[in-house]
Amino acid sequence: MSIFNKILERSKLNKELIGLWKYNDDEGFWCGYVIDYNENLVKIQHYTKYGKKDGIIIAQISDIQSVDFNDEYEKVMQCVIDYSNELEKEDETNILLIESEDWQFELLKQLEGNLDKITSLEINSSYFSGFIIEVSETDFIFHCVGKLGEDEGLVIYRIEDITGFRINDIDNRKRAMLYKWRKSSL
Repeated sequence: MSIFNKILERSKLNKELIGLWKYNDDEGFWCGYVIDYNENLVKIQHYTKYGKKDGIIIAQISDIQSVDFNDEYEKVMQCVIDYSNELEKEDETNILLIESEDWQFELLKQLEGNLDKITSLEINSSYFSGFIIEVSETDFIFHCVGKLGEDEGLVIYRIEDITGFRINDIDNRKRAMLYKWRKSSL
């Protein structure tokens, strides 16, 4: 039995997540587990990035370029699948809108020190996600968290560069969950 078929069989028997990459298709990555396969076809249970079942995919084995298994993404996705119902729950976030030229400062002060909810900040047309640690009149310390919950360390930004806030949306809830999972796994 080829190594490729061994991985497909292990995924099928253990419902172990794998990532399938198709030839010549940048969007051709699927994450799921094998339901069945034969010499020509593979059938997988596909999952969204939020851990929800997203239908069955049947693909020709000859179209598969590579298979990822037992890597960081599959481990993270298993956590997301296991806790996907928690991601759907959005706790109430009470943020007061204050009419002021210093609206960024006022919002930052309300979020300062909250390590339960991740905030995404739009700064110079890019989004950065994490926790607001400390705020001064002109700048703030931001604890960056990556898409897969990685601790990306501390950075200082100027308050005047903020153009928008996203607080506790599903992507941020996913980051927070994975951040906490990683911290408890260490």
